[in-house]
Amino acid sequence: MPVMGRQDLTAAAARAPLVRGLDTDAWELPGAEMLQLVYEIDGPAGEQSIPPALHPSIPPYATLTIARYPESPLGPFRLAYVRVVARVGGRPRGYLVGGFVDSRDIGTELAARWGYRLEVGDVDLQVLTHRITGEVRQGGETVLRLELGNPETISGADVSFLDGLHLVRLSEDGRESSLLVQVDPEYTFHHAQRGRPHVDSFRGEAFDPDGCLRLTDPVSGSFARVDTDLPRIRFVIDPTIPGGRSRRRLAA
Repeated sequence: MPVMGRQDLTAAAARAPLVRGLDTDAWELPGAEMLQLVYEIDGPAGEQSIPPALHPSIPPYATLTIARYPESPLGPFRLAYVRVVARVGGRPRGYLVGGFVDSRDIGTELAARWGYRLEVGDVDLQVLTHRITGEVRQGGETVLRLELGNPETISGADVSFLDGLHLVRLSEDGRESSLLVQVDPEYTFHHAQRGRPHVDSFRGEAFDPDGCLRLTDPVSGSFARVDTDLPRIRFVIDPTIPGGRSRRRLAA
């Protein structure tokens, strides 16, 4: 039988953002800098951190991203998030388990428009010639620190940023329901590098409240400067129906 996610949806939905609707305007985000590390995770987390609509990847792995956005409709911001990679049918997607943002106002908008489940923290990204580092601190404690060592220039075609899936709460006609919304930015690459990935610090429970997310082995690391966006929501999925059979395209 196919293996499906086993996340406790009652608990996950209780902490999921309440979105204003599914017809949000897009944000243009030029000149973004994105550091992404890919790590394998232990087997149980691959199932316990994703909802029943999704298949876990084999082997299970996660992406850890720290990004700096110098321009947005509400000003600059920095964002860090962790996603567990899963499949909707045969399509790989990154299921958001949690993240941090350095602006409470922007975090509120990201949650209400695209369902980002974020806490406020200090997010930093340092780009040097011999290494690139990113760090997230909350209450004076480091909850995530990433490093890309010995970066070398590559083609942007060799960098992969997966589309995201965010669990949200939606209120319609006085009734609240849970949905997965697909967030699928586009990227125009201006510069890309790969290097040796290393996680100096990772407090999994700060991102995954179920406390089951544990990193094991590094897979890859990359850095890119891109023009990107946060697009209009095009697809939604019922998180309870296995295999992504409920995937529904919204009107353009």
